[in-house]
Amino acid sequence: MSMLAPLLHTDPSSPRLTVYDDSRGVRMDFSAQTLDNWASKVANMLDDEFDLAPDGSVAIDLPVSWQAAVIAIGTYNSSRTPLIDASGTSSPDVIFTTLEGAARWDDVPDCVVVSDDPFGRGVVEAGGDLPVGTVDFGPTVRFYGDAYFGDSPQLHTFTEPGIGAERYLVQNWHSTEEFTTSVLAPIAAGGSVVVVAGLVSAERLQDIARTEKATRFIDGQ
Repeated sequence: MSMLAPLLHTDPSSPRLTVYDDSRGVRMDFSAQTLDNWASKVANMLDDEFDLAPDGSVAIDLPVSWQAAVIAIGTYNSSRTPLIDASGTSSPDVIFTTLEGAARWDDVPDCVVVSDDPFGRGVVEAGGDLPVGTVDFGPTVRFYGDAYFGDSPQLHTFTEPGIGAERYLVQNWHSTEEFTTSVLAPIAAGGSVVVVAGLVSAERLQDIARTEKATRFIDGQ
């Protein structure tokens, strides 16, 4: 059963994750249902595309984005812990990275390239060239099912003291621990998260907070 099942039962349609990318003028909204669909696809991809063992290691070498968030949540959904500070990882089994970063991970068994397309198109779909031996995330993950039937952790295990069912504004994360605290813990508590990717002014952050009715701010910088 998916770790997001409690939210699907109580409120599947309210926004749980909202991501702004002002450099591209993009705002993406994910309800519990949509987030669960992505988390299931990623978990199924890890199990089936790569035949990854239950204790297999998954590293994420990506800038803050909605794709980085759903990959991390999907990895948790598969009962694996994502290694988000990939710089300290010598050789994971699977790496999710950018087109530019793929050359740094040519010794990893399975290298997944995530395009910077704001709507999730793959590298080739967006007009780029996929490095030989790598996997194009966008078109590959879409192949997998919207439900995950493997073992998943209980959502409540990700709650943290002081993080409640509020709407949080988050800017950046640099490690697994920061992602868990700033993104997963509020969702686990029944709240929601507004992620602002990239550098924006303090005034712009305040404007987004007012628009999104965010009541708390978690600074991941």
